[in-house]
Amino acid sequence: MRVRRAAVGVALVAMVVAAGCSGRGGGADTADGGAEAQVAPAAAAASAKDQAAPAAKPGSTGAAAQVRLVDLGNRIVRTATVELEVGQGRLNDTINRATDVVTRAKGIYIGSSTSVPGDDAASGQVSFRVPVDAFEPVLRELKGLGTYRGERSSTEDVTNQYVDLNGQLAAWRAQERVYLRLLDRAKSIADVIAVQNQLQQVQSNIERLQGQLNHLEDQSSFSTIVLQLSEPGAAGPAGQPQGRLARAWATAVSGLGVMAAAVLVGVVWLAPVAALAGLILVGLRAFRRPRPA
Repeated sequence: MRVRRAAVGVALVAMVVAAGCSGRGGGADTADGGAEAQVAPAAAAASAKDQAAPAAKPGSTGAAAQVRLVDLGNRIVRTATVELEVGQGRLNDTINRATDVVTRAKGIYIGSSTSVPGDDAASGQVSFRVPVDAFEPVLRELKGLGTYRGERSSTEDVTNQYVDLNGQLAAWRAQERVYLRLLDRAKSIADVIAVQNQLQQVQSNIERLQGQLNHLEDQSSFSTIVLQLSEPGAAGPAGQPQGRLARAWATAVSGLGVMAAAVLVGVVWLAPVAALAGLILVGLRAFRRPRPA
């Protein structure tokens, strides 16, 4: 097995060396050698950029005819949570109006949840995804659907991570093209299997990086807005006392309840112990009682 692995490794190295030698020594045959596998990614990228860039003027210099780098732009992930108080019985209507506002801005409705505890005031939450360019206008319009009660927002710059993932993905794709060319030149089954194993690892890394890149693109292309809606009387915990004396009374009653619960726990734990101690005491008294002659 070791000899076979060594033979496969030597064959791969020989193939790479042969491809490099043919690329350096052939002159007109360089397009058919190993140099083509190495130059192909750069040539393809250069040709794509040349096609996208306008044609250079006849009198332009070499510096003016250089290919311009692609500007990836800033990638910002933005989220906002807005608390609104709506009129009595207008919770569902407000959710529908908010959905219409987001739809007009080409946003996406994610989901909502509502709670109507009996005869008490209702509350709910609805989430949206809106394009980055429409984030501020949509947020201002949504704030006007009710009485503004607060807001929490966050911003995360993922530009560096996005650029780094793009660079890694380009490098792995170039390596994939090299292995594909080596696979076409493989002469034996052992060489094919060895190249395929390396190619599978490269393609697995490409899929992983592409997934991360797609996630960043989605998060930075659409911002998240969460509306927390509540009717009058449902903003705070139900039955929460408002005055100082009321809060003190509630604290005292709560403390008394805690003490009663502690006493009950102690009684429950001590009852078996007391019963066992009583049985032991009765047994001792019966053992010490003098017996009749």
